[in-house]
Amino acid sequence: MKKNVWMCAIAAFSCGLAMSFTSCESEDNPVKPADEPQAKMRVLTFEDEDYKAGDNIVGQKNWTSLVDDAQYDGTLLYNSDAEEYYWNDENNTFLAFHTQFYPFWSGGQAVSNYVEQDLSKANYTTQLAVPTEGGHDGSKNFCIHFGYSGYTGPTGLPGIYFMDGVERVIDHMYVTNTSYVLNSLKNGDGFSQPLPADGWFKIIATGYNTDEEVTGTAEFYLAKDGKIVDDWTLFDLSVLGKVLMVRFDVDGSDKGQWGLNTPGYFAYDDVAVRFE
Repeated sequence: MKKNVWMCAIAAFSCGLAMSFTSCESEDNPVKPADEPQAKMRVLTFEDEDYKAGDNIVGQKNWTSLVDDAQYDGTLLYNSDAEEYYWNDENNTFLAFHTQFYPFWSGGQAVSNYVEQDLSKANYTTQLAVPTEGGHDGSKNFCIHFGYSGYTGPTGLPGIYFMDGVERVIDHMYVTNTSYVLNSLKNGDGFSQPLPADGWFKIIATGYNTDEEVTGTAEFYLAKDGKIVDDWTLFDLSVLGKVLMVRFDVDGSDKGQWGLNTPGYFAYDDVAVRFE
């Protein structure tokens, strides 16, 4: 997408909320929500065949080119010269993401296709990997969220927003634990302990309208009651109502003097948006 259009969209919503956003791809879905029988779904898939936007940040017209060349300390997410990382699903769901100031380590949303099913190798150096065979429903690409309250950069909690400034209902997305988090929850690491039976780890989504007012919150437990999510699972976001932006936080029961001990990541894919 052209940078001047991008920056105008950000400026319109930046007064009280710090910037940090997300996007993927789309395709019509014949399923109609019961309360909006005329609505159609468009889905952000992060798959190259669904890419409909203009040139991305690296001058390509696909999603895969936005996957960094290394999961940690790569040229896209850790390049201080670039200073920003963004993507958008223009001409489909119109969802977008944008962050600045060392784009990922201070909180961000990164397109990925990394897989790591051997949890003994899952740590911060494999932070963009999932423990499944790939994205939701056998796809290749997906997105990784990093960031939580108490550990974010100047842009605040990462989130996704509608680049065209129109409020819409985000019906749902599919989420799972990353390989790094799954290893931490099951086996512990240098900072966290294996999750006890009464432990928990969850995503918190908060919606905002064009007036920067909170429209609602939704939660999804990635671990609870001795069960840990290790496959793609639907997260209902329709309860947020019509939103311009959704910010994501993660929280858990394993905390220390510096806050959350569990790595603050989750993976998501196939974000479905209602279009009237």
